[in-house]
Amino acid sequence: MSQWKKILYPLILLLVALLLDGVLVAQLKAMFTTDFGMIVPRLTVLVLLVLAFYLSFRHVIWLSLIMGFIYDSYYTGYLGIYMAAFAVIAYVILQLRSYFKPNLLIYVLLSVIAITFLEFFVFGVYRAINVTELTTQLFMVERLGISLVFNAIVMLIIGYPIDKVGKMVIQKEEMRFKK
Repeated sequence: MSQWKKILYPLILLLVALLLDGVLVAQLKAMFTTDFGMIVPRLTVLVLLVLAFYLSFRHVIWLSLIMGFIYDSYYTGYLGIYMAAFAVIAYVILQLRSYFKPNLLIYVLLSVIAITFLEFFVFGVYRAINVTELTTQLFMVERLGISLVFNAIVMLIIGYPIDKVGKMVIQKEEMRFKK
């Protein structure tokens, strides 16, 4: 696989996930505000998590920084919050990938951990700079729990197709080196 495809495919997947995060909330706002709380889709994190098992360390870190910057610019207006969070999540997944074989169960479990970290990190920063008035208990009840359930279900749905794309990138790369 040529070098540009190895960079372009993951970048396109992450950009589509980033846009879908916003489109889902905008178009399905009534469905995402439930009696249990507000659902926050984190498709970008889910895609980044799966790709971290197949791409090089450097590639994943750069993708996480770029996507975090775009996410901050597009959604929040506070530069650096998601950029730092995505980079930390990518780094931790990269450290853990040598201990786990990539499969759907691992993706779901790591996505719950990653999204929990992301939500608490963003909430903590927003509390520190007085962007939100939510208490920690209210945050956990109204946003964290239902978002974790939703994103775990989404990972069950999209984890396998993204895993196949990651394997395709790796197999093409291995074939290139064998020639």
